[in-house]
Amino acid sequence: MTSETRALIDANLVEAYREFGRWQHSSQLVEKNGVLLVAGTTSFPLLMNYVVRFDSQIAASTVIDEAKRFFNALERGFSIVSRGQADRDLEAAAADAGMEPVVAVPWMVLDHQVAEPQLPPNVEIKRVTDEQGILDAQQINADAFESLDFPRTETEAIFGVPARLLSPNLRVYVAYLDGEPVSTAMLLLTPQIAGVYWVGTKPSARGHGLAEACCRLASNAGFSAGAKWAVLQASPMGEPVYQRIGYRTMNDQFKCYLAAA
Repeated sequence: MTSETRALIDANLVEAYREFGRWQHSSQLVEKNGVLLVAGTTSFPLLMNYVVRFDSQIAASTVIDEAKRFFNALERGFSIVSRGQADRDLEAAAADAGMEPVVAVPWMVLDHQVAEPQLPPNVEIKRVTDEQGILDAQQINADAFESLDFPRTETEAIFGVPARLLSPNLRVYVAYLDGEPVSTAMLLLTPQIAGVYWVGTKPSARGHGLAEACCRLASNAGFSAGAKWAVLQASPMGEPVYQRIGYRTMNDQFKCYLAAA
């Protein structure tokens, strides 16, 4: 993988974090000195209040100083997002500042179309075209991530304005088992990159391979739209599923460092 491709992958992640802020009610998004700062609907630090550096030339100390000024004024804790290899200095600075890594998961990539899922008669996967479909995805992910200790109220807040998830650069897929929404995956398109996010299944419906099916469709949709790479960050539960699809685990990690209020 070339450095240019990796920069495009990093840019997809930054855009994803812009989107997470845009979807919420009453969120603040500030881009300053090569840094994205988002204050979400709630004070929860992960996925709600965070800083992402999108210009690697900006000193790590500047990123942390900007974040402290912004969030201290709001009396909130926050998280610092590390893209991986481009943010090694930022990781070191966060650790030196006493911040703990609370998320550390591998990057995974795919460079080709994969086999389409074979679905039983009682399963239908739809690409979402209306707000109700987004609400279905919201509730699936609220259930799925709650089982991983991420509060469902925070997932619901991130998906706070469903209409904002119907933008042309997003594709959301929902699997229905006997008519009930149970699995989902999301695709974010940026130049040459298809980022796969918010893959989840309700705990009661796990074991049917439906999150994998949604992920396969989302990945292929990215390539059909012109992407050269599909990319995601894998949880321990998800990594073997993505490997089965054909994703390759990179020798690099996505991380989040937590700063208390």
